[in-house]
Amino acid sequence: MKTMIPLVASLALVGLGSTASASGLHAVRPVQGYTCMALNQTQEQAMDFEHPASFRQGPSDNAADAGLAGAQIAVKTGADPVNGYLPTLRTDFKPAWVKASLVKPYTVASDPKARCIPAVMSDGSQGFMYPRN
Repeated sequence: MKTMIPLVASLALVGLGSTASASGLHAVRPVQGYTCMALNQTQEQAMDFEHPASFRQGPSDNAADAGLAGAQIAVKTGADPVNGYLPTLRTDFKPAWVKASLVKPYTVASDPKARCIPAVMSDGSQGFMYPRN
């Protein structure tokens, strides 16, 4: 019976942890003026850890690295490329630039109605919401 107590306590903690994470990070509101785009990469390119898709601090191949780009990217709506780069936001809302050839409109092959919208998340970071229509 004494060996059951730690097991029951462990299961209770696991249950509490899953409840906390279920009510965790979520989209609060859309980010105005930005459009969701997706990385334009093959699976092989995405697995090339020597040349990852990254943000730049300016619109130039010579600009300093500003972090890794995720699968979805918030690109300034209607912006024209500058030197082949588009203005974007990092997850901390700091401005950055992404090579225009690295992004494409967000689509989901299995669901043509799927949408992605840049959003402010409950922790204050920039993320995405995926409304169901």
